Amino acid sequence: MTNEAASPDNGPQANVEDELFADQPSARTATLFSPRLKIGIVFVLIAAGLIYFGVTAFDSATVRFNTVEDVVESGATPEDRTVGVIGKLVENSYVRSADGVTATFDLVDEGGVTQMNVSYKGEIGQVFFNDHSEIILQGRMGSDRIFEAETLTVRCPSKYLTEQERAEIEAQDAGLPLPPPYQPDYFRDNA
Repeated sequence: MTNEAASPDNGPQANVEDELFADQPSARTATLFSPRLKIGIVFVLIAAGLIYFGVTAFDSATVRFNTVEDVVESGATPEDRTVGVIGKLVENSYVRSADGVTATFDLVDEGGVTQMNVSYKGEIGQVFFNDHSEIILQGRMGSDRIFEAETLTVRCPSKYLTEQERAEIEAQDAGLPLPPPYQPDYFRDNA
């Protein structure tokens, strides 16, 4: 009899409680965010992080090309930035060291006014420097006012010149008078 009295299900009081609470809805736990909202917030945070990393990676990978004058005026370049420079070689300024790896030369801007000292350490190979070539550099301006180039590219414009422009350059180099101006093809223009 002790077992039956200890059990709450068997007594008349248990039946009354069951009847009282049978009509009331069961309590739900309240949450601050729904599962959809939580997934949405996670998605927005991941997207914002990817956009942030993409922008910072793109910004650090881009190189801004400047004139020689702009680089000289701006002074020393921060360690985390790379600057691009386009200029022309100053005549008789190219010197290659005895080790064959280091070269120093001077660049001048398009107007021929501002000049910049450049040091390049790396393989140069059979690079052809002349008065008509553009030199494209990427690197940093040091506090000693010498541009430390990391990459060097020589762009020879003679590949992209018309016959008339080539004739003018050859005549100028040889000290001859300039050839007559180029005459367009009469039949091609009127056809």
